[in-house]
Amino acid sequence: MVLSCSVQKCENKLIKGNGIIFHRLPLHDKELLKKWLKALKIDNCTPTKHYNVCSEHFIEDDYKRSPTGVKLADLLCSAVPSIFSDSSNAKQKPCSLTNKKSKVLENLNTKQSKKIKNKTLPHTISTECYEPVCFVPSCKTPKGLPLYNFPFGDKRLLDIWAERTGLSTMYDTELYLTITICKNHFHENCFHDNSIQLKPYAIPSVNLIDYSGPPDSCCLIKSLHSDENSVMTSTGDRTWGWLGSTEEFGRPPEPNEFIVIPKSEIHCEKYAGSNHAAHCFIYAENNERVFDIYNPRASILMQLRYDGYFGFPGGLIDAGEDFVSAVNREMVEEINLNTTIHSVNHDDHIISHWSEKKNLVLHFYKLKVNMTDLIEIERQASLARDYGTEVLGTIRVPLYTLGDHYRGFPVFLNHNFIGCSRDQLIAALTSLNILTPEEIQLALNANSRNI
Repeated sequence: MVLSCSVQKCENKLIKGNGIIFHRLPLHDKELLKKWLKALKIDNCTPTKHYNVCSEHFIEDDYKRSPTGVKLADLLCSAVPSIFSDSSNAKQKPCSLTNKKSKVLENLNTKQSKKIKNKTLPHTISTECYEPVCFVPSCKTPKGLPLYNFPFGDKRLLDIWAERTGLSTMYDTELYLTITICKNHFHENCFHDNSIQLKPYAIPSVNLIDYSGPPDSCCLIKSLHSDENSVMTSTGDRTWGWLGSTEEFGRPPEPNEFIVIPKSEIHCEKYAGSNHAAHCFIYAENNERVFDIYNPRASILMQLRYDGYFGFPGGLIDAGEDFVSAVNREMVEEINLNTTIHSVNHDDHIISHWSEKKNLVLHFYKLKVNMTDLIEIERQASLARDYGTEVLGTIRVPLYTLGDHYRGFPVFLNHNFIGCSRDQLIAALTSLNILTPEEIQLALNANSRNI
């Protein structure tokens, strides 16, 4: 089945290399779905996941961008189609489109089964009856150059291919069954000797917009599928893309690895050659009881990061940038903070830590807001540039302990935190008198045996 745009009067189809992207209706978000349906004037049919809207109905600002400014294939979570040849007639095509669901699934299952049978050779030269082209943006494939199907039978490998080519790993599998990538994007070691056949674990690494790492040799890529080599090496696992330079900072710290630096020494020559990062503790006083029982005393915002750890908004400080400017900039990028209303200054410093092993200094600041503003900051966070990539969610810290003396704050402290962010949290709670040292110690000493 060839994907086509479901908007009336739009005849765009999925043709490799034409730069047109197709998007499903946001069925997971009821409010956003209402906006889409209103814009598309869909009122006489029940929309399904098989309704497609092409990228020509969205403006440039509707798309996410990489840190280098390259437009990605993913829409921002607030994007709504707004471009139509005749906006007064932006309607869905006849309902017969949605009645073909069973036929679509039948065809898809047939294609999937064929791909899975070929799992031992995940990359085969495309032999479709139409003339395929390379799906990589800006690639001008010479006529006759070998093209390869995406490795549908190996999800882990498929995710890597998708990320390297600028696609979201959340795309429908139907797309991966039809797109191809040309020989120009593979290192010479990814091919069998004197052959154009790819080795089983080859991945694209050459002439890609969003990958700047070294060209990958297939014999190294095979280690991705080896349990013996599953632990990350000192140079990363070669699939970090533009985050590769930060990989070493994200490794779990050793006990007592981070030491506290007195505020008077944070600008000392000893730390001048280190990498620096700044993060922020955003909080509001809050005495509204939880479940009509527990007094949290404050609401504190933290983040679920892209690597699965909890941490605070912030990041690495750029060359020539001061600590405060960096943390304010990072909060704009990560939580969409309006710094004309709320911003950190030098007096908001709480604590700084240094890891000699990582050659990294972490500076921690506070930002106090009222409860109404904190709720608005939470709401705006999902519209941030980095939301969905570096940041996967904003959370509140549960500052209470349930009746079993374990669930609540003690459980939260047993999660995995990035760097020294757990120590930063405890330092802020202590210095701001949100919790007493005794309460914090009880939470640290609590364990699951009390359940």
